[in-house]
Amino acid sequence: MDQHVAGILAAAEHPVLKRVIALWDEKRAGRNWPRRSDFDPIEMKYALGDISLYDVEDSPRRYWCRLDGTRQVELFGVDCSQRYLDECFPPDYYALVAESYGRTVEEGRPQYFQRNVPYAGRIIRYEFVVLPQSSSGAEVDQLMVVLTPHWD
Repeated sequence: MDQHVAGILAAAEHPVLKRVIALWDEKRAGRNWPRRSDFDPIEMKYALGDISLYDVEDSPRRYWCRLDGTRQVELFGVDCSQRYLDECFPPDYYALVAESYGRTVEEGRPQYFQRNVPYAGRIIRYEFVVLPQSSSGAEVDQLMVVLTPHWD
């Protein structure tokens, strides 16, 4: 495990995030990024409601949501499955999301965040990790986002 991933693992608070980060690192198997096909949903049963899967498109950069985790849908009140993220969220919130996802794509390494944001008339608090994946091994073209809400 490299220092960057170890730092993210140490910073993550929620046990689900910690387990998925460790599994992502294991699935890399010496590569820069795992493939989506390296993951078996059965081995991640504990996290399925917290995981969303995205395809990364370029020119212009957009994020196609293949699957939006049910707990994320509950938290934000919108299901982005089979839609582009920029069609799902208000421009100010989408800009925040696009910056986080874009950093992951550009740097080619996982990113970890904790957020307290105003959304839909309330403050929501959550932590999440954006884990890069590659279908070809040559570039990041897929993202696994694991988001866990913090209920105060």
